[in-house]
Amino acid sequence: MSGAFLNAKLKEKVYLALPEGILFQGSNTVQLLKSLYGLKQAGRDWNELQDKIIRSYDPELRRSQTEPCIYFKITKECIFIISVHVDDYIVGHNNNSYMKGFFEHYKKHVEITTSNKCDFILQMSLEWDDDRLYLSQNRQIERLIEKYNLKDSKQTFKTPMEAKLHIMAGPKDDLPDVPYAQLVCALLFIARCTRPDLLFSVTLLCRYLTNYTAPHFKAAIRVLTYLKCTMDFKLVYKITPDAQPLEIFIDSDWGGDKETGRSTAGGIIFLYGNPVTWFCQKQGDVSLSTSEAEYKTQTYAFKEGMYFINLLQSEMNIQITSVQTHIDNIGAAYMAEQVVTNKRTKHISLAYHYAREQVQIFKNYSLKYVNTLLNCSDIFTKPLDRGLFERHRNFIFKVETKVGKNN
Repeated sequence: MSGAFLNAKLKEKVYLALPEGILFQGSNTVQLLKSLYGLKQAGRDWNELQDKIIRSYDPELRRSQTEPCIYFKITKECIFIISVHVDDYIVGHNNNSYMKGFFEHYKKHVEITTSNKCDFILQMSLEWDDDRLYLSQNRQIERLIEKYNLKDSKQTFKTPMEAKLHIMAGPKDDLPDVPYAQLVCALLFIARCTRPDLLFSVTLLCRYLTNYTAPHFKAAIRVLTYLKCTMDFKLVYKITPDAQPLEIFIDSDWGGDKETGRSTAGGIIFLYGNPVTWFCQKQGDVSLSTSEAEYKTQTYAFKEGMYFINLLQSEMNIQITSVQTHIDNIGAAYMAEQVVTNKRTKHISLAYHYAREQVQIFKNYSLKYVNTLLNCSDIFTKPLDRGLFERHRNFIFKVETKVGKNN
């Protein structure tokens, strides 16, 4: 969009003081008629305007209730989906005339520029070939490498974090004079968008933003060094006709946080074989067994999965349930599939039985046992040795598995 916020009319009376020495009709103040960048209501005003423009094109072009940034029309004749981020749009369609008409309609209200291919959005680079899309953030990685003086470093790491690493919180009143928070938060954005292999390491380091020590910063530098050594890894998206519509891998590390005794839940969701979201989260309370920790992890994963069920199945009528969920703990699967109340389970918080309801009553998810060595979500729960880490990472990034020595 060209000056998107400037197109929206203001509802409130807002006055602007002119620079010193400038008068307009004898006054040094003017009333704003349209929104202006910097105003608190500017984003909201623009959002309401673009929503009105989009929906006025076609009554069948709906705004998703699950994800308000998505508009869609799905019929036998036309599939048209718009993803909105402020004033940047990504459009997917199978009907050229409908798309052409939409942009002609839009240009009557707001000046816009269009491109047949999206190459860069939200700091992510998109590379296209005949049947694949590659997603990466090498531009941001290169900036971090230069900022933290690693450009000429000869050091290499094959994993982002040392296996079985154990770090403790330091004193809050004696923090090292290093840009720890800036580095870790920059790495977190990369891990959340295009590098799931970093997520556990960065999430662990994020726990110490207010009580870090020199070893914490050293561990963060190692993550960045690993990124430098693996910049050729890019998320791959391709059409896989025989893939499950939605597929989840979940795991937990029982009592992995030695300071609190809490477990770490991790998982990844694939849409038609392509990774679309992943998570790593320290659980909110202490689990008394590995099965309990894994049972709780199902609730974390199922909440993530419900976003896609609501969006794709409930709104777009794309059948995706029951969602095949891979789990490497038979006890946890039994707890979800059966009504179990005994001395091992009766203390579990009611909120975690959401998983049982989703499996037994609504049948949105079906549990399938997977061997621990083949459970790629293990990468989100603990620092692994090189061989296992590379196996899981390569499965996610769709590259040939290479097994090497520990590092």
